[in-house]
Amino acid sequence: MALSVSGVILVFLLSVSEVIGQCPPSSGINLMHDGNCYTNGSYFYDADIRGASNSIMCVLSDTDLNGGEWATPSGSTVDCSTDPLRCNEVSSPNANISLYINGGITPSNDGWYKCCLPTNCSDPNTNIIFANIFRWVQIETITVDLPSDTTVLPQTYTLHAIKIGNNDHIPFLHHANWYYESGSSSTELCTGSRASYSCNSMYGHGLSVDYSNGRWDYTLTVTWSGETISSGVLSQLNNNGDHVFRFYLDFGHTSHSPVKRNRDIFVTAPATAPSSLTEISKTATTITVSWTALDSSDADGYVVNVTSDTDTVQTVQVVGSSNNAITLNGLRELTTYNITVRAYQQLLGPANTISVFTFCQQEGIYLAHNGICYTNGSYFWDSSVNAVTEAISCVLPGTNLTTGQWVRVANPDDPVDCNSNSDSDPFHCTNVTSPDATLNLYLVQSLLAAQEGWYKCCLPTDCSDPNTNIIFANIFRYSEIESFTVADLPSDMTVYPQEYKLNCTKIGYYRYDGISMSIGSTALASYANCDDRNTNCPGTVLVSSTYTIRYTVDITWDGMNVSSGSISQSTTGDQMYQCVLDNPNGADRTRTLTIKVPVTAPSSLIVVSKTANNITVSWTALDSSDADGYVVNVTSDTDTVQTLQVEGSSNNTVLLNELNIETMYSITVRAYQQLLGPASTISVQTLPIINSINWTLVSSITQLNNTQYRIDCLTTTDINPSTDVYWLVNGVMKSNSNYSLIDVLTYNNTLLVYPDPGVSVNVTCIAMIGGVNYSQSVILHAPSGPPNNVRGFILNANSIKVNWTNSSETNGYVIEYTTGGVTRNVVSTSEDEIVLTNLSPMSTYTISVYSYIDLPSVNSTVTVLRFDGELSFRAGV
Repeated sequence: MALSVSGVILVFLLSVSEVIGQCPPSSGINLMHDGNCYTNGSYFYDADIRGASNSIMCVLSDTDLNGGEWATPSGSTVDCSTDPLRCNEVSSPNANISLYINGGITPSNDGWYKCCLPTNCSDPNTNIIFANIFRWVQIETITVDLPSDTTVLPQTYTLHAIKIGNNDHIPFLHHANWYYESGSSSTELCTGSRASYSCNSMYGHGLSVDYSNGRWDYTLTVTWSGETISSGVLSQLNNNGDHVFRFYLDFGHTSHSPVKRNRDIFVTAPATAPSSLTEISKTATTITVSWTALDSSDADGYVVNVTSDTDTVQTVQVVGSSNNAITLNGLRELTTYNITVRAYQQLLGPANTISVFTFCQQEGIYLAHNGICYTNGSYFWDSSVNAVTEAISCVLPGTNLTTGQWVRVANPDDPVDCNSNSDSDPFHCTNVTSPDATLNLYLVQSLLAAQEGWYKCCLPTDCSDPNTNIIFANIFRYSEIESFTVADLPSDMTVYPQEYKLNCTKIGYYRYDGISMSIGSTALASYANCDDRNTNCPGTVLVSSTYTIRYTVDITWDGMNVSSGSISQSTTGDQMYQCVLDNPNGADRTRTLTIKVPVTAPSSLIVVSKTANNITVSWTALDSSDADGYVVNVTSDTDTVQTLQVEGSSNNTVLLNELNIETMYSITVRAYQQLLGPASTISVQTLPIINSINWTLVSSITQLNNTQYRIDCLTTTDINPSTDVYWLVNGVMKSNSNYSLIDVLTYNNTLLVYPDPGVSVNVTCIAMIGGVNYSQSVILHAPSGPPNNVRGFILNANSIKVNWTNSSETNGYVIEYTTGGVTRNVVSTSEDEIVLTNLSPMSTYTISVYSYIDLPSVNSTVTVLRFDGELSFRAGV
């Protein structure tokens, strides 16, 4: 028996050693089962821990056992030596007690057990961990998948109940049900039994998922509107805050003590709406609101939702229960907004809502009509302001009305009488004294021709006060031209031709005899018998209630002609346009529009300087009243190379860079204001990199082998002569070390050469810029051969005649004669003979004849001897 126990202990020691390695280091007390580490509060199916080899091991690393124990759900100590629960102990090196079932357990053995190590559970310093040992089945966890966006309603979330244990559902699963709990009442939402789980259709939404080995997930999906919970048959107002659900399991053989399990889950939601929701301040585009903050136990924060009509404008999440104020930005002027505030925890709570109307503007006088803000100089059709509910409101925010008034501009001494009316004063007005001074003006009888036109409103005092605030409104009969403007003027003056639009906007009565736009006597667009109700004239409706229609003409300007479609009109200088609205009964309206265009081209366009890569030009500057700046256009052949915009009328010089070398360019300059004016043009060619290469004979040609030549290569200052210029002399590279600046545009690069007679010299000057080599060459030519048939004739005791023939091109000859190895003289001639005089008697002369072009040839020689007073000669080559 002892041997058997010893063998069992050995088995457990090996098992513990293996399992401990799988638990986190320094994890303290932990549970092991079947090679896995389990946390505090884990569940164990009784069938899985039958037998010593399947025990639950309670382990405390690196301690010695000193009275540790397992305690039953009732609190008593497990007797390790009696059924149904037995245990084995290991004292060291890792204190552990292994608990297992021998046989079967009764309902009284079902429940929470605790393990205490290394001492017993009465020791306040012991280490404790809990394990649930259950019969049949257990609800391991009950959780909720919350909506990811807390700000959106309705909110949908899903509950999960994880059932573990016995997997034999068909005979033993009696109930797997979800309930909604409200006070003492329960509403069944889903029901499961045997192999079925019904949580759809009228019972809501949910499903059961088999994870195998007896683990099942029973789900329930719930929708929350902020006030009402709904899931299938459930549709219940929630006045209690948190949502409480219960999952119920009934499982087991009816003759073998089946189990009934219940587990609740609370999904937190605030029970009340934030109270005292109040408008703190507002402007034309902002509203600030506040509310009474909830306690941190009742809210994690707030969601503020802003709507206009039925559209959501913005939704803002405010984190923190104590943050109870917010400023809402980016709103529209003169608009009513509904602002709703809800507290939130896991879900949103009930709402508190207020309505706030924004100002047209926070400060300064303005006009408002039918819920729309209007600026100074707005137009109002008499038929749209003929009732107190359609009055033009003149408002000065944040002031108190004292003696404000409306006055017809044409008759400033006769202000509108707000309380009586007549043909000469057809208006009434009402007022609001505070908090925003307001005068509301409206018609109570027909507006006659003499009374239409401009009116001004003065607030908070009358118009005689120089410090009052003034705004103007035009009140008209029939139809009026609200505006005549130019749109889409070119922002880039370098683009040509130029395009823009004329917009003539009509407001008022829907019928009119016609509308037209023209330049001079040329009509660009003309429409007749217009009726805005059936849009028979091609305008764009801007405001249907006031029949505000915009008519548009597309214009192209090429510098000489204004054109619209097939219509064209030549013009110079400012372009003068006219829009005419033809009303019935002669009440016609006319508006003019001037577009500024320079009348003349910039004069005296000249080249200031140029190099191989750039050109500087200037012109006579125009007065600031005639030009805002200039546009310089550079073309080569038909291609536009570059276009520059020069801002400022006084800036009359421009440097044009990155041009091509030795290229002809056409340079055009136009002044501009709103559009481009006429042009001045010149043609300019950039310089070459190498302007020229020339050679110069520095010494006399008679120096022959010692003749010196200078090569001069003129290059642009766009390059560095020390690094970008080099030479080739008959293919041999030579550096450039001798150069000088002739002027601001030119370097002179110099090379000295000493050619040998008879050899032509090819000298190339190479200049490099932008990775490209440019070169020019010069050849110093030498005759192809020496003179032929050189002969000498002794004429007398002191002179010799020498002649020769030549078969190659030559520019002349050099004759060298020596005696005794000493050159006595060198002469040159262009003839093919020469007489040498003043010679020494009885001497021997060697006479060499060279021909030359730029360089001398090799020589032909003749030797002449004198002896015994008689003369003789010998020729040699």
